[in-house]
Order: sequence, then structure tokens, then C-alpha cells
Amino acid sequence: MVKSQLHVGVGRTDLTPPLGTRLQGYAVEGRVAEKIADPLHSTALVLERDGLKVAWVSLDLAIVEDEEVEMIRAGVQAKTGIDPANVTVCSIQNHCAPATQSVFGWGDKDEAYVEAALPKIVDSVAKAATRLDAARLGIGTVHSDVGINRREILEDHSVTLGFNPWGAYDPEMTVLRFEGENGPIVTVVHYGAHPTAIGPEPVVSRDWPGVMIDRLEKITGAMTLFINGAVGDVAPRTNIHDVVGDGLPAAVEVGSRAATHALSAFNSVKEFRDVELAARTDEIFLPYSPLPTLEEARSEMALAEPHKDKWGGPMCNYFHWKAVLDAHSRPHLKGKTLAQTLTRLGPVVLVPFPGEPFAETVLRLRHYSPFQHTLCASTTNGSNGYFVTRESRHRGGYEVSVAKALGAYIFSENIDDVLVEENLRLLRRLLGDEHTAGPGRDLRLASASVRDPFGNHMRDK
Repeated sequence: MVKSQLHVGVGRTDLTPPLGTRLQGYAVEGRVAEKIADPLHSTALVLERDGLKVAWVSLDLAIVEDEEVEMIRAGVQAKTGIDPANVTVCSIQNHCAPATQSVFGWGDKDEAYVEAALPKIVDSVAKAATRLDAARLGIGTVHSDVGINRREILEDHSVTLGFNPWGAYDPEMTVLRFEGENGPIVTVVHYGAHPTAIGPEPVVSRDWPGVMIDRLEKITGAMTLFINGAVGDVAPRTNIHDVVGDGLPAAVEVGSRAATHALSAFNSVKEFRDVELAARTDEIFLPYSPLPTLEEARSEMALAEPHKDKWGGPMCNYFHWKAVLDAHSRPHLKGKTLAQTLTRLGPVVLVPFPGEPFAETVLRLRHYSPFQHTLCASTTNGSNGYFVTRESRHRGGYEVSVAKALGAYIFSENIDDVLVEENLRLLRRLLGDEHTAGPGRDLRLASASVRDPFGNHMRDK
């Protein structure tokens, strides 16, 4: 039966690995799970209205590679009938989770774990699809200092991983509160900061997002789904001023602060509405920089070879140049084409990023977006590493050097501009051709100071 109002359902399955599983996120050889601090999950939200079904999946993992995303989508379609393009697979960038991605210098993915996890992820969506209830949406936002820019500029002008108090980060936390006849059904929290408060300890945990989620669920009585925002250059803001915190106490510290902010946004919601649901899929093209010359690749590989067994940057550098040599034996690639799906819920739109965008890119996109609430989801629908800004690329630093870790090709120096331009094009198409005239900032719904969360006029205070 076609549902003429919004219906939502939520499902959850367990993704906690066994002890001894290799962990993702740090260049530490032999880092395996020695302790389970808290469980990992796949939490799925299914939305349906007027014959359209959409699924958002939040995984307590670091990232899921492109091929696994396609397998998840195919499995969801087989079990629920949801169009694969309308299945958005978000990973929260958790660094205390199993290795689900192969990265030069950081190790290979744990194939056995991935194979076991895929059907469980599909099952979380299938569960959600069988629990659809009529729902209305409430929207709350709050300023949050859970994150901080991590590209610290030293006195000699070099960049290191640290705290940059004047650097860009996205301070807006958005809470989507879905309510049914009997109360809360599910809460979605969107915010951008790396889950790295624990650091490279050999533990399985959801890091600070887990603390936040558990607190919200205990107080609201409804499942919480977390979608990470601009994480590329954003660390959790710990009291020790370190991008990786000092273990589980730091995760509790940051997560408790995040929970306080999320509950503030949750409780600020005063209006709930039955909202429209829409999705649009279009292709976007992400250009690569030209390959270095064959001579340069041979020279750099020879210089890197003595250090190829040292984890992290040295190993990454060697295998990158080896990949460049291999790429010269095949036709050169100009870039990568992606099928990008945007989902709209009334004044809210979800924009997937198959990698880790820098905060400035997300802030620019949101500023020019025609929607009141533009939620950019990092490490979603695939893995393409860091999307650095043009300025950051020329200054260098960790994120720029790690661009070599995924293969021979590196995105063009204007990839930030491309991501903003291409997604704005899709956002305006999603809004409708009749609204596309004029400059981008004229399309944007007015600020919350003069409009409510749904874009309606309010009296000036």
C-alpha cells in the first residue's frame, strides 16, 4: 500500500568483532582487538512516502570501500525492494573498529570480518523496513564545540596534527527528531569530528559517538543514528589538546559534552510536521591530477625502497610510487565518475561525501545551498581518502601526504571547488528548476534568527 504520509522505521544489528581482529585507523603494526569496551552496530533508518523508499545506514566503522557499498545495496534491494541508489551507507570514521579498508602503510582490510559483517548490515535495513510507522519530523540545531580544527601551524610555518584554534570547523549540530503517535521513534544526530578520542589503544569501541548515542537513547527511549559531518581536518576537542586524546576517559569526556549539546537540540524542538520525501541521483565527475612522469616515479620509488617496511608514511610512499609505475602501463585516467544520490526531507537534505571533506568545503556548500539544513555526510558511499582544500594542498601536512595511500592517482588541486560546484548543481536540481534563477545565496532559506527550522517566517526578536 502506498503511504501518503511519511513513515519511518529503524533497525539495528551487532557488528562487534571477536578479539584478535585487526583494527583500522592508525599506522601501528599488529594492532588487534584485546578488549571490547562497547559494542559496534549497524543502525538503519528507512523512510517511505508516496511509493518512494529510502534507507540511511550508520555503521560504527571507519569506512566501507566502494565494492562493499555496492554489495550492501544489492543485498538491501533483494530483501526490501529499495532502489540501490537510494541506500546511503554512512561510516562514522571510527578508529577503534575492524580494518575494513586497504590503505598503503596502514594495512589491508580484514576480509573475514567484512564478509561476516555485510549480511548483518543488510539485516539492519530489512528490520527497519518491517517496522514502518507514521512519523512527523522535528528539527533542532545547536552550536557545539565538540570538534576543533586539527591542522596546527607551527612557528616554522609547517603543519602538524594538533589543535588549530583559529582553523575552520563546523560548529553546527543538527538533530532530526522523528515522532509517532506513541512518542519518539528515532533520532538522527549530525555533527563533524573524528572519533579518535581514545587513540591507538587495542580496544573495540564507538569512541565518543558511542557515549553520546547511549546517553540519548537512555533519556529519549528511541534509537539514535549518528551521521558524521566534516571530519577531514577536525579532531575531537579534548582537554589534553591532542588529536587522539588519552584513552577511554577522553571518549567519555567528549561524548558527554556531545550528548549535552544533542539533548539541548532535541529538547528545543517545538514543532513536528509531516514532510515531503524526495531523492535524486545524478553523476558527478571528480578529476585527478595528471600522473607524475615515468622518470619521476622510478626515481622516487628507488629513494623510498629502503624504507618500504616501515609502517605509515614510508611504506605508503613506496607503494604509491610503485602504483604510479604500474599505472603508466595502462591508459591514464582523467578522474572518477560517481553516481551521487541526495535525499530530501522537507527543508533537510543529506549530501554524501565518499571520503573525508575538510570543514571549509562543507561550510561553503552549506552557505550556498538552497536548503535550510544541508547535512554533509563524510565517509559515505565509498572510500576516496581526504578531500583537501586547495590552500591545504600547497601547505602540506598529514592529510595531504596520506592522499598517496589509496593508489596511483591523487585528486586535482581544485577538488574542493569541484565538490562544491557539482553538489550545488544537484541541490538546485533537487529543489526544482523553477527555483534555480539567481545567485546561490539568494536561493538559501533565511537564517534561524528570522525563520523556524522549517523555513517559515518568525518575528524578529
